[in-house]
Amino acid sequence: MQDRYARTDAVTCGTLGEDLDALSGIVTAPGACPDGTDIAEITMPCEDGEYALDALWVQRAREDGSYDEAEQLTEDECVSPAEIAAAARREFRTMKIQAPEATVQGNPPMVVNVHYPAYTSAAPQDRTVTLLGVPVVIRAEPTEFTWNFDDPHSSGSSTLTTTDPGRPWHQGDPTPDGSWVGHTYSRLGTPGEDAGTGVDDKGNVFRTGVAVTLDTTWQGRFRVQGTSDWTDIPGTVSTTSTTEPTTVTEARTRLVCDDLAGNTVC
Repeated sequence: MQDRYARTDAVTCGTLGEDLDALSGIVTAPGACPDGTDIAEITMPCEDGEYALDALWVQRAREDGSYDEAEQLTEDECVSPAEIAAAARREFRTMKIQAPEATVQGNPPMVVNVHYPAYTSAAPQDRTVTLLGVPVVIRAEPTEFTWNFDDPHSSGSSTLTTTDPGRPWHQGDPTPDGSWVGHTYSRLGTPGEDAGTGVDDKGNVFRTGVAVTLDTTWQGRFRVQGTSDWTDIPGTVSTTSTTEPTTVTEARTRLVCDDLAGNTVC
């Protein structure tokens, strides 16, 4: 068994009908005053903007499974917004943020010279915690997305950094081009020289094991429960997502005499 901790107001006990003296009265846990006594809470006067933190009490576990009487460990105290902000900053640094899924739209194998849309989720993630006795909501918001398309052979950059999470293509949308978050593979490397690049039995060059990586940057914010004002947390954290490896191949143009319906046209 573990010791039990709780935060609650301290009280003073005094003779019924007589004035209570907070300085000489018995400081004890609520409910512990004997019959025939008055009870008055001991409160901590706090400045505007500060938060009152109740006294910390403990009940020590005994070997027989019972607990000792409540023991007061700290007095009531006041917590400043700066102290809560510092605690929120520490909490954000250790917050378990779920990495959003990275998606490059297109059925494998992908084909060179086609612009493939890439997208992810832009949803914030919240966590409710108690900091210094005050209930606080910590929020992580995605603010920047860096894509690495694992493309060392094409012209241009293999990476793209944007504040846009991207979007998938749907039937009726225009053909994706360079204005979309995504990438175009234009060269696959040299077979026999570059790792993963080969030639199939029809002479088509292909590259295997192409995996796209997404690094998401998160900005932290917090608010005290019951309020609507959010406060930024300095600094950022990042998460990494990776797609399943796929293959990129050529799509050669060939002259044929049959159309898609099987009709001979030459």
